[in-house]
Amino acid sequence: MLSINYEHLQRRLDTLSKVLASVGFIFLVFISFLTMFDAVMRWAILPSIPGFLDWGRIMFPIIICAVFPAVLMNRRNVSIKFLGSGLGAKPNAWLECFAAILTFAFFVLLAWQFILTGIDVTVNTRVTGTVKILVAPWWWIATTFIIFCVPVQLWMVIKSFMALKTGEERKYD
Repeated sequence: MLSINYEHLQRRLDTLSKVLASVGFIFLVFISFLTMFDAVMRWAILPSIPGFLDWGRIMFPIIICAVFPAVLMNRRNVSIKFLGSGLGAKPNAWLECFAAILTFAFFVLLAWQFILTGIDVTVNTRVTGTVKILVAPWWWIATTFIIFCVPVQLWMVIKSFMALKTGEERKYD
């Protein structure tokens, strides 16, 4: 019989989510310094960084996608709490479960679209407009982060089902 250590799974997913968010933060810091440097160059009436916008176009998908798993793990995604809290504990648990399932379906579809776009940018050898940076490697990094959201949200669906069954939300910290 398969024995699942829920606490271990929670810790692993949480740690991986934090690592990915840290990667996104590092990219954000890098693009921030690049932006400051470009602004100083323009202020000093020097030429701006060639291809500055290209770097933003390939980094921002990574920055944004890197935080999604942590957002899902901490249930910071969009939700309407006042409706569930007004209905009581059991209806609230059903609403949370329904929302978790919808969020899971959304991320499955989103991952699928990211994969299709990744295939397109790879097959067609897409490059940025100015510096001609290959888009595919950067897109696949963002796609990997989105794909990781699928098992993370599946875990959140499982936790919602367990909360329905037990009547209380279990914390695996």
